[in-house]
This record gives sequence, C-alpha cells and structure tokens, in this order.
Amino acid sequence: MTKEQMQERIQQLIRKRKQEIERLLETKRNTKDETLYIVCEQVILQKQRFIEELRTLL
Repeated sequence: MTKEQMQERIQQLIRKRKQEIERLLETKRNTKDETLYIVCEQVILQKQRFIEELRTLL
C-alpha cells in the first residue's frame, strides 16, 4: 500500500466515524432514556478520540 493509499484509507475511516457520530448525536437528541443518552455521549467521545489519533497519522 502506498503512502497516498494509506492516507486515503485514513480519510475514509475519519469520514465513517464522523457519520457514526452524527447518527449518535441524533439518537442522543431524540431520546428520553437517560442510560441511552449517557452511552451515546461516551461512544461519541471515544469516536472523537479515535479520529484525533487517526489525524496524527496523516
């Protein structure tokens, strides 16, 4: 895999995680269940951290 291919793959992963975050934010906004709200919040934070780690590879 070339450096350019690796960078593109990382960008794809970042885009995918951002889409997942958007879905989780929507769920979080629409829920009245406190447990689900907290879980969404935690997963969003984990995905954001992962995105930051991926960006350091670029």
